[in-house]
This record gives sequence, C-alpha cells and structure tokens, in this order.
Amino acid sequence: MRDFQLALLTWYDAQKRDLPWRRSHDIYAVWVSETMLQQTTVAAVLPYFERWMAAFPTLQDLARAPRGKVERFWAGLGYYSRCRRLHEAARQVADQGWPRTSQDWTRLPGVGCYTANAVASIAQNETVAVVDGNVERVFARATCSDATGAALRRQAQAWADQCLHRERPGDWNQALMELGALVCRPRDPNCPVCPVASFCQSQEAGTQSCYPRPSPKPKVVELEHEIWIPVVGEAVGLRQSPEGEWWQGLWGFPRFADKTQLEQITLSREPRLIGSFRHTVTCHRISVRVSIVTPPTRSKALNWFAWPEVGQLALPAPQKRAWNLGRIALSWTDEPPGLKGEEDELVAGEQRKAVEAKRQDKGQDAQSIFAGEPLAASKVLPSPVALGSLGKETN
Repeated sequence: MRDFQLALLTWYDAQKRDLPWRRSHDIYAVWVSETMLQQTTVAAVLPYFERWMAAFPTLQDLARAPRGKVERFWAGLGYYSRCRRLHEAARQVADQGWPRTSQDWTRLPGVGCYTANAVASIAQNETVAVVDGNVERVFARATCSDATGAALRRQAQAWADQCLHRERPGDWNQALMELGALVCRPRDPNCPVCPVASFCQSQEAGTQSCYPRPSPKPKVVELEHEIWIPVVGEAVGLRQSPEGEWWQGLWGFPRFADKTQLEQITLSREPRLIGSFRHTVTCHRISVRVSIVTPPTRSKALNWFAWPEVGQLALPAPQKRAWNLGRIALSWTDEPPGLKGEEDELVAGEQRKAVEAKRQDKGQDAQSIFAGEPLAASKVLPSPVALGSLGKETN
C-alpha cells in the first residue's frame, strides 16, 4: 500500500493542475468549488468560480448578498438547488461558525457525504476519504470490480477508506480524483503514463475498457416547450419560476407545453416564431420553440422590464438562449451571442428580416419590425428602468 501511495502522490505533486481553489487552503473557496463541481466539469466551473469569488470574495459577502444576485452569478451552471442551499448554508455558518468535522458539515443545507469529506480533508486535513465518479472508475479498473450503481459506490468507499494517506488526506483525495480525470479517463484511458499502472488488475489483463461495468441508462423523455417573449412598447414580460417547477426562483419568459396557458398569461394569441433549439435536463430532451408576441396591454401575471435589464436577472440556460434569439429578432443587438451550437435551428427568414429592418431603419422597435410601422429614433432601445423598480408589476 505504501508503494501505491508514494507513486500516486509523487505524480500528483508534479502533474496536478493549477486550479484557483488549490492555491490556498481557504475553507470558503474549497467549499464553493466542491459545490460547483458536483455533476459539472472543471472546465465548465472555472469561469463561474472566478466570477463568483470576485463578486463574493468571503463567506460574509455571500451571506449578506440578496438571493437574486447570488442566483444571477450561478445562472448557467445548472442544478440550481445547489445555489440556494449554498446561500442558505453560508448564512448559517456566518451566524454559527465553521463546521469542525465532516460530520458537522453534513448538518448544513445541501452538504452530503462527498462535499463534507472533500472540504474537511482538503481544507481542514481531516482523515476522511472522498469518492466521486473519478474514484469509482479508478477503483473499478484497479480491482476489476463488476459492481454498478450503489454497490459500486459502497465498494469504492471501502477501498478509498483503506487506501487513504493519513498524513496527507486532502492531497491524497485530490490525487485519486485527478488520476481519474486526466489519466484513467472514461474513454481511452492513458495507461502508458499512469503512475500506478503496475497496481492495476484490469491493465494487467488488458480489460481497462470493460470497467466500470455500464449501468442501465434511464429512458430519455422527449418534450416540446414553447417560450413566448411578450413585448409591449419598450418593455418585455417575464415570470419567476415558482416552487416545484424547473429552475425554481429563476426568471424567464413564459414557458409552457400548452399554448392555452401561454395565451392566458401573455394576453396574446398571435405568436411569431423566431427560432428553436434543443436543451437537455437530466433525462429530458426538450425541443424549444421561441416566439415573440405583442399583446395590446401588459399582463398582470408577468413582471415587466426594460430589455437591457433582462441581462441583470438570473436566467437559466434555455432562457438565455431565448433572450439571445429575441435580441436579434427585435433588432436590439447586432448578433446573438452564444448561438453557435449545432442544435440551434434558427428560422432564417425571420432572423434576416429582423436584421435587415435594423440596417434600413434605426427607428424601429418590436412593433415596427413585425407590423411595418416606423417609430421615432428615440425608441430604438428601451430606456433604462431604475433598478429600484426591477420586477414590479405594472398595470
């Protein structure tokens, strides 16, 4: 066991990635990073982590921040309950002090065994082992384990507990996870450079690609959703997702599968399609159609914002894509950022029409683009709304 530990830690000391949360043993930074990294890759987390730490550099900054601001800096990372619970837990820690052990960490909202053990070992040097998907994969290949699902997690935890380096538990846990991320990859493991290949049973047998054994995949559910962007004059209507819906607490344009609900909430029945895309939420594959509607009056079921202010709200990823489509269709931007994915299926005719309208007449807003009625140049962009009025319903 000592040789195995020495080989892996020597490799880790020389090859570990320079990640911002590894540059110190700051408990807060480690906690934020481990929360963000759940079900998310390091590459995806890095820009979010940097922006988050700039906005909330200390635990106290996060605890004092309003929920809307916190959600805005999380928006796009997905699994939004993590954000709400992290914020709630930060306020609890600010009042009661830092947890001292991994067991104490699990008493905080949203902190499970993995996060508790990771933070306690990395930032507080507690001798507890961490098991994530990377560690499970290393274990399954090292031992030729046929287990899957919960059984694999239990076996990997027992193995990790046994292997744990008692003097450097945080580095050891990170070394195992780093090995899984960089060398013992899900596909095409790079065994020739593996520092512990001589301890790996599947490598000796040439069966690395057979492990871990595949688990039954959940059935994919196909859904179709409509997003309508209501525009009245210089304002657009959004709603906050209520408890029990996807993206609870975040903002978005009205989104339903049933057009009748959209008609009722927007007070409009004449949507104009501007684009479509696909989005995946866990095992749900959603085809999203985005349309603009111009109702005669502002619905009291919505909150109304000037167009530039929508970017200040916490929007989930599909709503950001809808927002980008709306900006180009309404001629309020030159090009829609973030629409480079292969799954974006823009309705080219409507898009070209909107862009051409902007080029030909800078004095048109949404109504003129779709109805052909020129307006004064002062109405090209929505006038700013005072921040204090954000989210207020308007009659």
